[in-house]
Amino acid sequence: MELKTKELAYLIVLAVLIASLGMCSSLRGRVFSDKSPLAAEAVLIVHVAGAVKSPGVYTLPAGSRIRDAIDAAGGPLPEADIHRLNLADILIDGRKVHVPIMDNNPPEEDGLVNINTADAKELETLPNIGPARAQKIIEYRELHGPFSSIEEITKVSTIGPKIFESIKDLITF
Repeated sequence: MELKTKELAYLIVLAVLIASLGMCSSLRGRVFSDKSPLAAEAVLIVHVAGAVKSPGVYTLPAGSRIRDAIDAAGGPLPEADIHRLNLADILIDGRKVHVPIMDNNPPEEDGLVNINTADAKELETLPNIGPARAQKIIEYRELHGPFSSIEEITKVSTIGPKIFESIKDLITF
């Protein structure tokens, strides 16, 4: 009787081992199949606009930089102010890259504060924008690139609808 119990225990262990191996091999197949959609996203589609030779929509390899998008659009125009952009920033699929023109007019002439170029001191001239909010705007701009509309400033964590209403007529991008 004891021998039969040991044999039965060995058979159960062997069955569990075989079942485990089968599950591992099926999971391995799932891991490989999950990686295939990532390979399909090996390209990015970006819209390049502003002061470039050939504005338009371009397809670039994943991992491309803003500099690569500008080059794909024929390069910057002579009046482009590419130093306002982080050329080393990695592109995101579906992103618009706007290359600004050099601003030869001081911001005081039209009275508007450019939210893409203003430093903290300039931003603080706006109502309800103190040092902390000004810094949040600058950090957002550095992380996400230039604002493509004045409404986009509401994506900054400390800028809500009320603050936007108080500054919308005083800002430009």
